[in-house]
Amino acid sequence: MTFGEKLYQLRKGRSMSQEALAGELGVSRQAISRWELGEVLPDTASVLAVSRLFGVSTDYLLLSDCTSEAETPAARAGEQSLRQRQEAVGKGVLSRVLWLAPAAVYHFYRLGAWEPVSIWYLLGLQVLVSALLCRQNHRYLQEGGAWRDLTVPDLAAFACVLLLPFPLGAVLNTWGVLLGQLAAVIPLVKSIKTLRLHYGLTWKSWRKDR
Repeated sequence: MTFGEKLYQLRKGRSMSQEALAGELGVSRQAISRWELGEVLPDTASVLAVSRLFGVSTDYLLLSDCTSEAETPAARAGEQSLRQRQEAVGKGVLSRVLWLAPAAVYHFYRLGAWEPVSIWYLLGLQVLVSALLCRQNHRYLQEGGAWRDLTVPDLAAFACVLLLPFPLGAVLNTWGVLLGQLAAVIPLVKSIKTLRLHYGLTWKSWRKDR
């Protein structure tokens, strides 16, 4: 779409006449007509005035391959940035779930709720996912985050899953393991909240999305 076609659509969308638009922009009606017919292009000041008046970007007005604001380079870059930030948070959540899983599985095997498993298998898995979590936290530190913001709740969640079931399990058996996992939710949510705020994804909107 040309600048003139877009200007025509914007004007009609506001139910404005060429005279009214000319008055808003401080130009003649003939100038508006020539712009819409594609005979001439407006100067920079007029393009900026049209952008402000209709609340659209100059990219949308001037780039013929942009048929909507969503297709402008700035909008596309914004969508890509949002997607990347959401992926970073998603990876952080996944790495924490995987990090807590071996400790939780260990207690179910320890109490005989499931078939026995090699402790070395769980230990190896724990080391692997710990490396994954450290990598995610290292990126957070490189981007200006404080180490305690994630380290403290992460360790608290791990302690709830690994250590809390020992005293609880002595009384409640497998229910103690479940209670330990439930207790880990509180520091885990703290870590997720920290990540979302760090990447500009508000916590309030996330709760509404849920």
